[in-house]
Amino acid sequence: MPGKPFKEENRRKYQSVFSSFAKNTCYIAKHGLQPALFHYAFPMDTRIDIIAHSPAALAIRALEKSGYQAWIVGGWVRDTLMGRMPHDADIATNAPWEHTKRIMCGAGYAVHETGVKHGTVTAIVSGEPIEITTYRIEGPYSDSRHPDYVEFVDSIELDLARRDFTMNAIAFHPTRGIFDPFDGASDIEARTIRAVGDARKRFEEDPLRILRAARFEAQTGFEIEPATRDAAFSCAHLLDSVARERTGSELTKLLCGPYAGRVIENEFPIVVQAINELKVARGFKLKSKRHAYDLLGHLAHSVSAAPENEALRWAALLHDIAKPESNHDHAQRSSTTATRIMQRLRIGRQQTQQAADAIAWHTTSFPPSEEALRLFVACLGGDVPRARRALLLQRADASGHGPKGDAREKEVDEELAMLDALECSGKPLGAKQLALSGREVADLGNLHGSEIGRTLDALLAAVVEGEVENTPEALRSHLNFAIENAEEQIFQKKLRKFLTKR
Repeated sequence: MPGKPFKEENRRKYQSVFSSFAKNTCYIAKHGLQPALFHYAFPMDTRIDIIAHSPAALAIRALEKSGYQAWIVGGWVRDTLMGRMPHDADIATNAPWEHTKRIMCGAGYAVHETGVKHGTVTAIVSGEPIEITTYRIEGPYSDSRHPDYVEFVDSIELDLARRDFTMNAIAFHPTRGIFDPFDGASDIEARTIRAVGDARKRFEEDPLRILRAARFEAQTGFEIEPATRDAAFSCAHLLDSVARERTGSELTKLLCGPYAGRVIENEFPIVVQAINELKVARGFKLKSKRHAYDLLGHLAHSVSAAPENEALRWAALLHDIAKPESNHDHAQRSSTTATRIMQRLRIGRQQTQQAADAIAWHTTSFPPSEEALRLFVACLGGDVPRARRALLLQRADASGHGPKGDAREKEVDEELAMLDALECSGKPLGAKQLALSGREVADLGNLHGSEIGRTLDALLAAVVEGEVENTPEALRSHLNFAIENAEEQIFQKKLRKFLTKR
């Protein structure tokens, strides 16, 4: 077979990685790890049993019985070599897809034609979907997304040569082991992201690969190899041709990576091409003396400090996006801008709404106090998860200030602990938790429409401030006073008044 096999010295290097998986025979049997690499962990009869129970190995065996080649390829191999838990195993074969379908059906497996234009069918083997694709090379990408045509070939090396990065261009066989013609395993050990062949050509074929390089860096902490980075930067303008939902999906994965903050700064020419509104962030000096970084550094450090949650990572990236326009009311302005950006990138509606909402409230801070916290939660309709998101963004924002944000971080930690306790306490945090329902309030006070909601809020405010107990009798007695003093945004006003007193 052409190309070079997995180097013997690399086999020794990665033996410990594979052996760590060997401790869980059920996991190995399920995912079909290469038994030769478990030579020191399992006796031969166990290795044979592993092959027999692996869905991917069963599919490979069926293809090979009919005279075809087959290898596991892609992310499964990469993740296993990295010591990460691999997921769905994809198979590459020299069998035409029609033959693959006939062979798999003949072996008793259901088969779906999921991408036959590109040679792909999905077989359900032992309950697991396995994508099986014919070896191929690809023509030009006129739409910067799909090749204009594919040509099916008979060489696994040619198939691997069309892939984006060397760490994704490694094949694995249950008995023959690793086939690594582009030395991807060495790049994995060196923690390097390197394009296969001509980096510029790879990026011109599919510009989304530019963002994928940054995304892999954010997820793994690997460094992009200099020539690959130079090509990515020079081709970054090609991202404009990529479908917005593809760009948005990659950005979300990037932002949720553990090294996302580093990538936002290091690979800024790529990120800013995808989100043009960030252009003014680099070098923009923040007025507050509490800030240790420029706006870009602040946003990047805030992202790093935020939980790895899609809505919160987006919120951390965009929470001060409108500051260069105006520091006044920048929370609301940034919320509006974030909504526009996320909608443009086709980010999910829920994530967009949650991110925009957290941004809108990220400047509403207060010293740890149960009364202030209950007023704050009431401002948010008694929605505890919503309040928690807002506080988590405030914490990330404080962390993004640098050392001078430490005090506020500690305050938010206290408030989050307090919020957890309040949630379990049974104390009313929203109007729905009052001992009088909206219908009862409407009937007793002869109220209609928005009058009902304002009155319920006035009753809740009285309960939160300790003026009235949350019992039906006490609330009925206080009802007329609540009707007379009901007003819009009562909790925001009371929270501001509370903070003024402090």
